[in-house]
Amino acid sequence: MGKYTGKMIISDLDGTLIPRGGVISAENRQAIASFVAEGGLFAIATGRTPEAAAGYVEGLPINAPSVFFNGAMLYEWAAKKVLKTMPLTAGDTDNLWPAFAQRALAEFPEACIEVYTADNCHIITPAANDDPRLPHEYYRYVHTELTNLTDTLKTPWLKFFACDKHEHLEKYVALAEEMGVAPLANGFYSEDNYYEFVAKHVSKGAMVAAIREQLPGVEIIACGDYLNDNEMLAEADIGVAAANAHPETQKVAKYVGCAVEENLLAWVVKEVL
Repeated sequence: MGKYTGKMIISDLDGTLIPRGGVISAENRQAIASFVAEGGLFAIATGRTPEAAAGYVEGLPINAPSVFFNGAMLYEWAAKKVLKTMPLTAGDTDNLWPAFAQRALAEFPEACIEVYTADNCHIITPAANDDPRLPHEYYRYVHTELTNLTDTLKTPWLKFFACDKHEHLEKYVALAEEMGVAPLANGFYSEDNYYEFVAKHVSKGAMVAAIREQLPGVEIIACGDYLNDNEMLAEADIGVAAANAHPETQKVAKYVGCAVEENLLAWVVKEVL
């Protein structure tokens, strides 16, 4: 038994645990290690795949179920085991998502469009459109023809993602409404130039609720910085936003801490716990 037994921290990665374009600071690593050594549970919640997160969090003592694909997957990090998935295409008997993807390819020629399955990130747009972040990430990804992904019963989609200018994404969202897929999904901006669709009741917050069922009685402290973190901060016992978080995310949080560049997780361990 340690002083943090019965407490859990779950943290977003980009903009929360990691400054954008940076790495996890030594201060944050030390704070997390001390927290876990004293009985605490630590998990991450991200839009990334487990593989894409691995390069950033190597060496962190992740000892609680973690959230990937912005809530479409719950994953046991140490055992490398998928605990639960909630596919975007479940129940899509009319194959509306592949039809929407086809229209998006035609109407948004500058976009980078990605289909995430449990085993890979499939980029269905030309390599010239690739998101500039990709060469600097730890992603495994492949360029795949949409026709190879249309059997969604065989290969369920967990997440559908577009990177484009914000003004183009607004039209992309309108197209999703027009084609009837938006009401089937939870759609959100994860950055100003990123728009994502996951299944209707999927979010980081919904998976935190699932974690709570697995770990009854544990106090959950959630940390985030952007709109896709809002439900997670609201679901947690204590929500913490970075000082440079989106204004709406700050409104949801119980505490607004320091900026991500000033070691937010170390601040949480010292000031909140």
